[in-house]
Amino acid sequence: MLGWPSVTRMEWIAAVAALALVGVLGWAQARRRHDPNAELAELFGEPRGAIPGPKARTWALGVLYEAGVDADADQLYAMKALREAEPRLSLAAARALVHAIV
Repeated sequence: MLGWPSVTRMEWIAAVAALALVGVLGWAQARRRHDPNAELAELFGEPRGAIPGPKARTWALGVLYEAGVDADADQLYAMKALREAEPRLSLAAARALVHAIV
């Protein structure tokens, strides 16, 4: 008789466990911390460094100046202003920029 092969209970458990493991590993990889300076280097076409590059810092200062935001007085609002000006900017990259110019 043709049909599906017989699968034991243990084989089902092993298959479900393998799928769960793959899902957990994929989730962990997606949650891995990324490097905000590498993100900024890519966005602004600069070499990656320990701090955001001069193009990124100059851009951030210009955005904050135009918006009338004092990054020293309100760092959270400064991060928000930078992210509104550049939607591709992650929160971690905005934070790195604000900390670099304060």
